[in-house]
Amino acid sequence: MPLKTKDWYAWLNLMPPPPDDFHVIGKVLVSNPGVLAQLCFKEPQGINPTILLLDLHLVQQPGMWPQVMTWATARYDEILPPGSAKYSEVEVFFENAPIARTKVDVVS
Repeated sequence: MPLKTKDWYAWLNLMPPPPDDFHVIGKVLVSNPGVLAQLCFKEPQGINPTILLLDLHLVQQPGMWPQVMTWATARYDEILPPGSAKYSEVEVFFENAPIARTKVDVVS
């Protein structure tokens, strides 16, 4: 069964005071409430520095969990150093396959 995701959103926060910060969130349908959805910086990044590539990892926590489909929130947060490149889009991958792409909103 292919992975189901929804509600992807990315934003760049340029509100004072510095530093600027960048965030990505989305929801992933997982098999039980004990599965954590984690977004990590993809290595290697693509050739376009304005498109951030992220890997989605699903991590089963130990213990007994009811086997009920649940929406888990995946989140990525980054503090941007002054003068760093600003992202315009984000693409999320799961097992090297693209699963989501979203534009970045700028909050200033």
